[in-house]
Amino acid sequence: MNHICTWFCADEKGEESIFPQTGQKSSSESHQIIYWKCVILFFATSRRFNTVEAHVLFTNVKQLPSIDGKKVADMLNDLDVKVIHTGFKYKTPKGYFGMFQNQFYEFSILEYIVEHNKNPDDNYLIMDSDCIFLKSADNLFKEAEPQGFLSFEDDCTTDLVIHGLSRIDMKALYEDLLGNKIKEIPGYHLGEFFLASVKNINVIFSGFLGLWPEMLKRHKDNLPKFNEEAQTLSYLYYKNGFKASPKRTLMKRIWTNPVFYRNVEESDAGLTVWHLPAEKTYGLNDLYETLIKNSDSYGRKTKRYPYIVSQTLGIPHLPLSMLMKYYRVSYSRAILKRIKNFKLAGK
Repeated sequence: MNHICTWFCADEKGEESIFPQTGQKSSSESHQIIYWKCVILFFATSRRFNTVEAHVLFTNVKQLPSIDGKKVADMLNDLDVKVIHTGFKYKTPKGYFGMFQNQFYEFSILEYIVEHNKNPDDNYLIMDSDCIFLKSADNLFKEAEPQGFLSFEDDCTTDLVIHGLSRIDMKALYEDLLGNKIKEIPGYHLGEFFLASVKNINVIFSGFLGLWPEMLKRHKDNLPKFNEEAQTLSYLYYKNGFKASPKRTLMKRIWTNPVFYRNVEESDAGLTVWHLPAEKTYGLNDLYETLIKNSDSYGRKTKRYPYIVSQTLGIPHLPLSMLMKYYRVSYSRAILKRIKNFKLAGK
């Protein structure tokens, strides 16, 4: 069986971390509602194309909230999504790393799968909730068949520091952990996308169990370590010989802001999955309004779906109205930042 999954791990008060895309405290209700909207939208867009696959939400939240008067639990039930509650076991200690600390929750998900699914040929596609589907996931599962695994690498340069480590830094850390020199500079796999068979999930999670105490020890000794799940998974993939796919026609991390960085291409319209980290509070929120809040079918009966998605998210072409909106928001944020800096300077 093929499973399509996403997850939501809520930070508790006093355990917050930084999420630059929302600009809000991660334990706040307003921050978490942004992610719940993404969760519902993720499953609604998937169910439009993927009707026979099992859909699963993993979360540490026991009491699911309501959005605009609609219970999240009811919406997930309408979309035939199984909710699995599992605790956040692999928490990093305070001071480990300031951003995205709950991303290590993914290893609690892998642990759950290892413990509860004994069918080695089942496949789990686990993605961040700010992803949407443009077509069936069949080609993703088919691409994963040969090795029971599918992943993609970031196109970042070898010296670009991402979340505290560059790929050159990762090479040195790999050599420390493996106890031998490696010739190539390793790739950095996209953390928002995970696809593996249960057989390979067992291999990956077994490696993590051996790696986790070493990461905690390195933190304590102030040594280089993996700061988030993508760096950790990249190492485990490398160690076990799992290769990234070179294909660029299946999924993409799309940055949409024309003011700061935009990597949108004409060919993006043909992708299976868009990952839209900068659109949580903009385009994805607007798409939620259209497909979920103002629709009685979660958008599944919408005939103009490709057009609506394209226009709402500005992919591949950015409407003038959206361009002006980006510039207004960017200008307002710059003014607020200057006011904040002025006040701090006056203290």
